[in-house]
Amino acid sequence: MILSGGQGGDETIPEGEAMRRYAIAHDVDVNDAIAETESRTTLENMSFSKKIIDGFKLSKPKVIFVSNNYHTFRAAIFAKTVGLKAAGIGSRTARFFLPNAVVREYIAIVIRQKRLHTIMLGLIFVLSLFWSVLSAHPEWIAGVVRSLQHFIDSI
Repeated sequence: MILSGGQGGDETIPEGEAMRRYAIAHDVDVNDAIAETESRTTLENMSFSKKIIDGFKLSKPKVIFVSNNYHTFRAAIFAKTVGLKAAGIGSRTARFFLPNAVVREYIAIVIRQKRLHTIMLGLIFVLSLFWSVLSAHPEWIAGVVRSLQHFIDSI
């Protein structure tokens, strides 16, 4: 069991170590609990945990990660990014926190793929502009249809 998480500025010990101590206190064998304490982001959680897993030289490790239910999708993206074949399990989140958390996750995913989203927005804009021009000049549509028909007939 790899318990992954670094130490924030307001924390007395790294998250990975705190979780390791909790697991041991709840009957996980000391030898079965490994603390990864250097990561600062979910991407680093996955990357550093993968290095630990790879160190065991298992042929086909079965990996499950646990996170908040709203964060599982993005965590799975990061796992795949670092080449970690893993399934995610989401823990319950308090209802009052869920809207804020979901919006945060959505924004993080959009920002992570900003090039793709910029291209998509550009395409939507160009197609909308094209549609508006064609709607304002319906006679152009008939001309385009005639040109296409002529092209198809010539094939």
